[in-house]
Amino acid sequence: MFRKCIMIKYSSRMNFSFSEIAFLVLLGLILFGPKRLPEIARTMGKFIAEFKRASNEFQSQIHDEIHKLELEEHAKAIEEHAKDISAATSNILPPADDPDSITAALSRLSDRIKNIPRDYDA
Repeated sequence: MFRKCIMIKYSSRMNFSFSEIAFLVLLGLILFGPKRLPEIARTMGKFIAEFKRASNEFQSQIHDEIHKLELEEHAKAIEEHAKDISAATSNILPPADDPDSITAALSRLSDRIKNIPRDYDA
């Protein structure tokens, strides 16, 4: 039962009522005095702001790492699909060393053009 009570306390945010806040301010005035209370409040505000900034930076780093892992998973999936597609199309497309392929025909044509005698008597 004690654990349940602690979990309920920590799971809810710190919701203070007006009377609780007024009591804390009055207690702070009594303990620290009116001269030091603004200093303490400023210091606490700076500390809380720094803590929030560090927390946000930590969360953004975690989100970046999760995003990188997701991108790597997608890249692996794309590579697997590309391998599947290339395996499926290897039977359809002729290999490059096939004499009837376009690249072989273009290389034969370029060889013939290079071997044409040129007449330089223009």
